Amino acid sequence: MSTFDEANAALENRDWSTAQIDTARPRGVSIVHSTRMSHHLTERLFAEAQRRDVTPSELIREYVEAGLSTAESGKEETVTIRVADLHRAIDTAVKRAA
Repeated sequence: MSTFDEANAALENRDWSTAQIDTARPRGVSIVHSTRMSHHLTERLFAEAQRRDVTPSELIREYVEAGLSTAESGKEETVTIRVADLHRAIDTAVKRAA
C-alpha cells in the first residue's frame, strides 16, 4: 500500500459528522513566489514575525504591499508606527553608524 493510499484510508475512517467549515476569513486565489534571502535577512524576518506574532508569509505580504503602495503613489506616505519600533530603528541606526 502506498503512502497516498494509507493517508486516504486514514481520512476515510474519520467521523466528519461534527466537522465545521471555517468561514471567518475566506481566502482568494494565492500564488507562491520563491525568493532567495541571506541567512541574516531570514533570521531578521523570522524574529520580527515572531515578535509581531504573525507568520513570516504575512509579514512579507505586508512589506511588499506597503512598498508597492509607496511606489505606485510616487511619493512617500505618512506611516504610523509604534514608539518601540521607532526606538529600535534609531538604536539600530546608531549602532551601525558607530
